[in-house]
Amino acid sequence: MSVSRSVKWGDLLGMRKVETVEQMPEEYKTTLIKIIYALASTEFASVEQHQAWINQGPTPEDRYIQAQICADEAHQGFIDCRMLRSFGPEGEEKAANLLKVRMGEHLLSAFNVPFETWVDVCGFCFTLDLVAWYHLRALENCSFAPLAREMTTMVHEERFHASFGARRIRDIVQNPEYARLCGATKEDAQQAVDKWYPHALDTFGASKSKFSDLAVAYGIRRWGNEELRQMYKTDLDAQIQAIGLNVPDALKGRKIL
Repeated sequence: MSVSRSVKWGDLLGMRKVETVEQMPEEYKTTLIKIIYALASTEFASVEQHQAWINQGPTPEDRYIQAQICADEAHQGFIDCRMLRSFGPEGEEKAANLLKVRMGEHLLSAFNVPFETWVDVCGFCFTLDLVAWYHLRALENCSFAPLAREMTTMVHEERFHASFGARRIRDIVQNPEYARLCGATKEDAQQAVDKWYPHALDTFGASKSKFSDLAVAYGIRRWGNEELRQMYKTDLDAQIQAIGLNVPDALKGRKIL
């Protein structure tokens, strides 16, 4: 996707994209820092979750892809840190903190949950990496030009991660040989989807959110929390059903509505 020179939606529609901190109103800056920090937090936390499983996948391809996911997420996190540092002392402090926090301290609860089995890994990629893809899609061509430019590669990386998870959950359900290699069953796949589904829906944030509204108004995010969640849910539910699993109750286990 090409990056336009002008803002494509929101209250700044038609104006030149923001390139530097000096061009930002304070409210814009605060909103943007919050978004970039949240993104970076998920990148580094995901590396922490995945790294222990790099050499535990049942096939060479699985092991390679786990290594690639870790590399992609770390790379994205360091890009986010570089952008945070451009905001001065506040951003530098946040970037430094991102490299210190560990599981149990991460911003979003889904990233404080360790993977227990290989099926768990696949279920996370299927559900949570698809969440990441939707979050990044919402930032495509956003009003902050440096972030918009980074989305041209990040979006595709997250789609690759999510596609891997979907393929392997499908294989566990539909491919007896892969299920044998995993030592897993259809019931295990269902349990993994059930586990991560509420975490995934919560990751979009509260349905009514001033922060979400500001992000859309400033042209940073294209869609608000609830609209983005429903787009994601429609997509994921159809994939779950196509695999042959049951769509979990959308309210069960939820903490953020």
